[in-house]
Amino acid sequence: MRSPYLKALLVGSLFALPAGVILIHELSWPEAGLLQANHFYLGTDFVNYWSGGRLALQGRVDIVYDLPRYFALLRQWFSPDLRGMNFSYPPHALILFAGFGAFPYLVALALWSLAGVVAFIGVALGRVPKRGDAMLLWAIVLSPVVWTNVVLGQLGLLLAALFVGALRALPARPILAGVMIGGLTIKPQLGLLLPLMLILLPSWRALAAATLSALVLVLLSLVAFGVEPWRVYIAETMPFQWHFVEVMDGFYRFQMTTPYVVAWFAGLSVKAALAVQWAIALLVAVATGATIRSDAGWPLKAAVVAFGSVLMVPYVLAYDLAIPLAALVWYVREGEVRTDAAGLVIVGATWALPFGLGTLVQTWGLPLLPIVLLMCYAWLVAQALGWRWLGFKRPAAASLKT
Repeated sequence: MRSPYLKALLVGSLFALPAGVILIHELSWPEAGLLQANHFYLGTDFVNYWSGGRLALQGRVDIVYDLPRYFALLRQWFSPDLRGMNFSYPPHALILFAGFGAFPYLVALALWSLAGVVAFIGVALGRVPKRGDAMLLWAIVLSPVVWTNVVLGQLGLLLAALFVGALRALPARPILAGVMIGGLTIKPQLGLLLPLMLILLPSWRALAAATLSALVLVLLSLVAFGVEPWRVYIAETMPFQWHFVEVMDGFYRFQMTTPYVVAWFAGLSVKAALAVQWAIALLVAVATGATIRSDAGWPLKAAVVAFGSVLMVPYVLAYDLAIPLAALVWYVREGEVRTDAAGLVIVGATWALPFGLGTLVQTWGLPLLPIVLLMCYAWLVAQALGWRWLGFKRPAAASLKT
């Protein structure tokens, strides 16, 4: 990696660290009975993954999507003062969570957190860390996106391993890449640009493997759990989750990272803000498609796809940014990136804002994180397409044959 970008990542992590520590102390520090100050249990969202996996192992999947019964069970298992939670993932995700549900909760949480951090480091570097990677490892371990996933018990780091791992595997091992993309369907809104990418390359073997692996997961869930969980998930859970987009209450107001949030904070109605979101999503799809068909190098194309993917839909939260940030590390380490002041500021700010700083600024009514994400995406596209009016030269020809 060029040292200026390495320093930008480390400075971003260190600059953001105090705000992250304050946020953890005020909201997420475990108190009596491992209940946090925000009335979520230690591990926060991992409570859902572990509980869903355990219920799947016990053959009680009907409870998972029955909100009153599910919440009552969580209060029985964890704490009677637990804040309301719901399982928001499709039934085939339970197959992947079941392995963690087989362990005691705290053991499973430790394994989950360790696996996420190790997977994120591995996919960002593309190899086992070496002695010379010490500064980069500190930048990653102290990064806000890693801490938000660990503190909230989220699966963003593991999704980043699947997403960016698939992009790394695609040139040489398209079938493996397709299988990894199929696994991403447990959170399908983050992969909307991937079919477009596979068609434009084209990479038909990866597309076939992705389709088949997704179908296999769905069929396994139907065999294991029946049709009813899917019916309830589609008819009740999905509308319930969309409700949070419309009301933008509490946590969602401070952790959403999409163009929709910028429009919402600007005072637009929900319909108008969604119109802005879909218009920008169309521009992102077009720009990403042009990048895929360009002569840019593969790490740069992968970064554009990763950043574009988290800008496509309104419902994306700070912990989901593990996907583009892993791709960003890949690009600034291995791609042909020009060192300039604007690029250093954009990279450092994009790295620093998830979690503490972004939340703090957003509580003041300024959605800085989604604005910076759009700037970083535009900076990457400008390099890929060689926009001379921004000072970028068209990259030398590069191709991907799969």
